[in-house]
Amino acid sequence: MWLKYLLVFGSAMVVDIVPLPLPPAFVIMIFLQIQFNLNVWIVIVVGVAGSILGRYILTLYIPKIAGKIFNPAKNEDVQFLGKKLKEKGWKSQVAILTYSLLPLPTNLYLLPEEWRR
Repeated sequence: MWLKYLLVFGSAMVVDIVPLPLPPAFVIMIFLQIQFNLNVWIVIVVGVAGSILGRYILTLYIPKIAGKIFNPAKNEDVQFLGKKLKEKGWKSQVAILTYSLLPLPTNLYLLPEEWRR
C-alpha cells in the first residue's frame, strides 16, 4: 500500500522537476487517489512534499542547463524578465505566490526567477 503513496510522491516530484509543460501535480495526485482509492489527506501531504522537492531540484539545475538547451535569445528574454520581476520587489513575489496557488502549471512561470541566478 505504501508503494502507491511513493508513486504519488514520485509523480508529483517528476512533473515539477521537468521544465516542460506537463499537467499540474495536483491532477496526477487526484488521478492516483481515485485509481488506487487512497486516503485523500495522505495523498495531499505526500504529493505536496514531492512537489516541493521537485521545485527545489528544478531551481538547482535549471540555471546550469538553460544555456545549453534553450535558444540564446530566449535565455536573454527570460533573464530580462527575471530582472524586471526582481525590480518590482514584494509585488512580484505576491503575484508569483498568487499564480502558484491557482490550479495551473507554474513551472514555466517560475523559470525566469531561476534563470536569473
